[in-house]
Amino acid sequence: MPWRNIFQSSPNSIKFLTITLALFLVNNWFISAVAAEDSLNLSMSSNAVAAAVTTGGGSRGPALEVMRDGTLLLGGGLAGGEVFTWSSETQKLTRVGSVIPVSRRLIDSRFAITDIAVLSENSTQAQLVISYPRLGANKRCVEVVVDQYLFNKTLQTLKRNATWFISKPCVPISAVQHASGRFEVIDKGSVYVTVGDLGFSAINSRSKRGDLGSIFKLTAKKTERVSQGHRNAQGILLFNDKDLLAAEHGPRGGDELNLIKQGGDYGWPFVTYGEPYGSGDYVKPTKTGTHQDYIPPLKYWVPSIAPTELVQLPTSGWGFWNGAVVLGTLKDNSLVFMKLDNQLQVTDTKVIKVNQRIRDLEVNSSGSLIATTDEGNLIRFAIRD
Repeated sequence: MPWRNIFQSSPNSIKFLTITLALFLVNNWFISAVAAEDSLNLSMSSNAVAAAVTTGGGSRGPALEVMRDGTLLLGGGLAGGEVFTWSSETQKLTRVGSVIPVSRRLIDSRFAITDIAVLSENSTQAQLVISYPRLGANKRCVEVVVDQYLFNKTLQTLKRNATWFISKPCVPISAVQHASGRFEVIDKGSVYVTVGDLGFSAINSRSKRGDLGSIFKLTAKKTERVSQGHRNAQGILLFNDKDLLAAEHGPRGGDELNLIKQGGDYGWPFVTYGEPYGSGDYVKPTKTGTHQDYIPPLKYWVPSIAPTELVQLPTSGWGFWNGAVVLGTLKDNSLVFMKLDNQLQVTDTKVIKVNQRIRDLEVNSSGSLIATTDEGNLIRFAIRD
């Protein structure tokens, strides 16, 4: 119908067109406003830290921790167990010590520091915990270790104080995968730590799995299991200082973000949203595409993204994403930003491609994100002005 006929037909036609046009404009304004609100325009600066990368069967970017004055601690290096400091002023790495004896590792990037955490620090020293896989005493098996170290800032030296944890059973060397070993500090004397399944072929036997596939609360004198049924939890976070979250690798798909509950069982290897790798894999999941009878994840990914560390953004300086959770990834080469509501449901997600494998992730004193990558870079992310 010609436009002039519509306008000539009746006042109701004019009214209808007016309302339709108004709704169209409002709807498009709303879409534009939302798009502007949740947009994430990041600046990115990078420094090479290749000396902190561990090689052998692949490259593993260094473990990362941020100290109070902004100095970074990096763990890895040619020998796997080397600890370095990195200063933003000099932009140089300084080697301060090593934690894995040469005789207790293979020349393999999987034998490397998995995490470093600061328990307490002052102007001259810091108490650290460091996790790593190593060969057992007979050098025929692999175990996950957590040691406490004193870092002397003045002398730039590292001294072991005590061993907090050694996983059992010691798993045959052929496994050497899924060590996990990520920390979340509770206070100056305790941490949460993730322990992977180490590729143990008997992980489906609760009587044989021992410490494997679990999350623990550790002190120098006490080990308390918090949860089990985890495959390879590479990220852990005390969200809002209250709720414990963990991110873990599934098999082919089925990567998970979980709310960790005391005594909880998260189902591995009995259930997974992923799929088996094949008949030659170390264990075959009992049920796939389900979490029936076990605690379901808050969010899962199919296909896999290979999640690493979880951090929480500050409550200011990040606009719409203030207080959001950020997840690093290996396979997806990205940062995943997630907003959670009061029921801990993921309400908004934003994926930022970095095009590098993010090994570790932290928030520095200025509120920026700091990441290490398997490609040997230290990357700083901030909101672009």
